[in-house]
Amino acid sequence: MEWEMIRKGEYTIYNGREYRFIESDTVGAIELISNDKKDMNNGFTHYKINIYTKIVGVNEVGKLYSINPYAVYKGEMFPATEERKTGKVLLDTTNTELAKRMGFERTDKYMYSKSVKWDEVEIIEERKPYSLD
Repeated sequence: MEWEMIRKGEYTIYNGREYRFIESDTVGAIELISNDKKDMNNGFTHYKINIYTKIVGVNEVGKLYSINPYAVYKGEMFPATEERKTGKVLLDTTNTELAKRMGFERTDKYMYSKSVKWDEVEIIEERKPYSLD
């Protein structure tokens, strides 16, 4: 099974494994998301192709946290996402001078982007505590 190389979103630990989650309509609960069919043996239900979900109480899981991925490219740090089509790392910046110096292309009024190969960057995950409000 392939794992996403760049993780982004909310995560927690359940039964010793890390899962992405979304907030549930049920108070004090979250909905775990898995891409592993074997999790159906652990009470997950099939949602759609390669996606399985399970609603659990917040008291059943470890700490909740958000992951924001960054890539260090030529000594500078950029928000990073994975390009689905090419499999490369997509870097973004609103800093015009930095964008020009690094050869980024303008993709929006204030946004510049550049696709780079995995071996050109180091991925860093920023983790922040997440709380259900």
